[in-house]
Order: sequence, then structure tokens, then C-alpha cells
Amino acid sequence: MALPPDQEREYLAQLEEMGVSLVRSDLEGGKIQPHWVNLTATWLSRKEKDAEELREASHVEQMELARRASEAAERSASEAERALAAAERQASASERANTRATIALIIAFFSVVATAINIWITHLDAHK
Repeated sequence: MALPPDQEREYLAQLEEMGVSLVRSDLEGGKIQPHWVNLTATWLSRKEKDAEELREASHVEQMELARRASEAAERSASEAERALAAAERQASASERANTRATIALIIAFFSVVATAINIWITHLDAHK
């Protein structure tokens, strides 16, 4: 026997209000009136299908997010490797520059010493 559409809508609204767990419990416990059993089972089946589709969509989305995160991590690792190589080249160039600066300071020191000796010798020669 077909139920009037208004009654069906009201009953479906009641099921929505009760929620899947309570409806399933009432159906399994025989608390649903016989003329509502088929509609209730159909509603539960549709809700379970919707929930499964939602879980699957969520799983697919999570997998996509994980894939993107993995790709981003790989790109970051590559960038870090390039930055490390650049830092190593810079450190090596700094060491060479320090060595050259040290040599220039030594040369400057000996130039000052040589100049001082020349001035002293010139001074001694002038006072003879």
C-alpha cells in the first residue's frame, strides 16, 4: 500500500531528526511499524551509501593531499640541497678571501718594517 507523499515526507523528516544510529537500532529492534519498514530500510540504505561515498571522497582527497605534500617536501629538499651547495661555495670563497687578506696584511707589515728601517738608516746617515 502506497503512503501519501505528505506522510512520507514527514516520516523521512522524523528519520533525519532521529539519525542513522537510532533508526537502525529501532529497525533491528522491531520498533518500526510494519508499513514504515520498507521506507525505513530504503532510507537507511541511502544514508549508508551516502556515508560510504563521503568516506571514499574523503579518502581520495586525503590521498591527493598526501601526494601534494610529498611533492612539496621533495621540492623543498631539492631547494635545501641547492642552498647548501651555494653556501658551501660561498664558504670556500670566503676562506680564499681570508687567505688573500692575511697575505696582504703580512706584506703590508713587512712594507712598514722596511720603510721604518729605511727611515732609520737615512736618519743615521744624515747624522754622521
